[in-house]
Amino acid sequence: MNALIRSEFRKVFSTKLLWILSLSALAFMLLQIFLSVLVTPPGFEDLNQLMDPAYIKTIIASAGAASIFLLILGIVAMSGEYRNQTITSTFLTTPVRWRVMASKMITFAILALGLALVLWFIAAITTMLLLGTQESAPFEWSAAFEILGGTLIGLVLYAILGVAIGSLITSQVAAIVIALVFSFVVEPLITVFFLSIGKWLPGSALNAILQTGGGGPDSSASDLLSVPVGIGVLVGYTVVLSVAAALITNKRDIT
Repeated sequence: MNALIRSEFRKVFSTKLLWILSLSALAFMLLQIFLSVLVTPPGFEDLNQLMDPAYIKTIIASAGAASIFLLILGIVAMSGEYRNQTITSTFLTTPVRWRVMASKMITFAILALGLALVLWFIAAITTMLLLGTQESAPFEWSAAFEILGGTLIGLVLYAILGVAIGSLITSQVAAIVIALVFSFVVEPLITVFFLSIGKWLPGSALNAILQTGGGGPDSSASDLLSVPVGIGVLVGYTVVLSVAAALITNKRDIT
C-alpha cells in the first residue's frame, strides 16, 4: 500500500492540475471573504453584520469553499485513469482493485488535509486584516479554531468522495458535470423547497460541519444539522459511495 501511495503522489505532482485547482480554490475563497467583509448585501444596509461574531465565523468558514475543488480533484484522479486508458495497466500491476482506490483516497485525503490547513490559515489572517479596516466585532482566534476542525474534516471527506464518484462514473466530463450540477443546482433547489430533506444532503451536512449561518436576522443556522450529526451524515455518504464504487469497480470489465 505504501508503494501505491507513493506512486499516486508522483502522479499528482507530475501534472499542473493540483496547483491549478489549489490556486482556484484560494482565489474563490478570497473572493468570498472580500465580498463578505467589504460588500453589504441588499436589504442589510441598516444592519452591520460584522458586529455579529457568528457572521465573522461564517466568513472564516469560507475556507470550506475549497470543497468543490477537492471533489473535482478526486474525480479527475480516478476517472482520468479511464480517460487516458491507463486503468488497464494500473489494474494489471495491482490486481486487487480496491487497493488502487484506497491508495488514491488516502493520497487525496492527505493532500486535502494539507490544503485545508493552508486555506484555513489564510482565511483567518485575511479576515482579521480586513476586519481591522471596518467597524466590526473583534476577531477571535478561538472562533477561528472552532472552524479549523470542520474545514479539515469537510475537505478530506470531499476529496474521498471525489475518488468514489470518479470510480462510479468513469466518464470524466460526465462525472464533473453531474457533481457540479448537483452541488450548485439540484441540492440548493431541494434545500429551498424541501428543507427537511435538503438539510440531510452532502452540501448541507458540510455547512453544518463548518457552522455556517448565524449572521443576520435571516439566519438559517437553526435549520442546519448539529456538527456531530453533520459529520455522521457526510461520513455516511462517503462510506456508502466508496463501498459501492469498490464493488462496481471490482466487477467492471475495463477492456
